[in-house]
Amino acid sequence: MDTASGELNLGALLPDMSTVIGWIELIARIAVMAGPILLLGFGLVYLLAPPKEANYGLGYRFWWGMASLEAWRYTQRLAGIIWTILGGALTGIMLIVCIILQCLDTMTMAIGCAVCVGIEAILAAA
Repeated sequence: MDTASGELNLGALLPDMSTVIGWIELIARIAVMAGPILLLGFGLVYLLAPPKEANYGLGYRFWWGMASLEAWRYTQRLAGIIWTILGGALTGIMLIVCIILQCLDTMTMAIGCAVCVGIEAILAAA
């Protein structure tokens, strides 16, 4: 936050790209933010344009979701709702985490990013 004007300086969120450490920080931030944004995107796709018919190649497949067309549509909608909510929440949380991690040294930030990516993977798998 710029103390003189009281505005948020978004340029301060980007690392200095002239150093190797700057590139490492950028890659770590992308790794932390990629999972939640993809989860949010898949959730929105499943809400707005789910697969129409049960198939074994595309869609959220669950044993009772393949039983009938009605069960298939319900399963796809439920997956879309859950993924959208989880993706939106994780995107907000990980954005805050990225802002907090920029204050740390590189090694601590890398460890924090690895922990965040692990937590994201566990939540997405659950």
